[in-house]
Amino acid sequence: MQLNLRKSFALLGVLVFYVLVASAQERVVSGKVTDASDGSELPGVNVLFKGTTVGAVSNIDGEYSLNIPSAGGTLVFSSIGYISQEIEIGNQTIIDVAMALDVTQLSE
Repeated sequence: MQLNLRKSFALLGVLVFYVLVASAQERVVSGKVTDASDGSELPGVNVLFKGTTVGAVSNIDGEYSLNIPSAGGTLVFSSIGYISQEIEIGNQTIIDVAMALDVTQLSE
């Protein structure tokens, strides 16, 4: 009986360990995208985790949220008429971005 109880606790410990490791492999990064000139929210901005197909689009309030791997990386923000930006994530979970108009793109 004691042997089965020990095996059960050992198995439970291993399962808890794997659940914790699996949940630590991803995290949520969110934020708000605004226009640098007037601070207004920017809907429809593409937010992409560089080098992957993981991405999101900012909503009507300029907010976005996406699940990314837990280790570093870069977010790429792009929208027609604005200068694209690449932001290193580091340990941050909230990244707000102010995008500047791309006057050269607008004149073409």
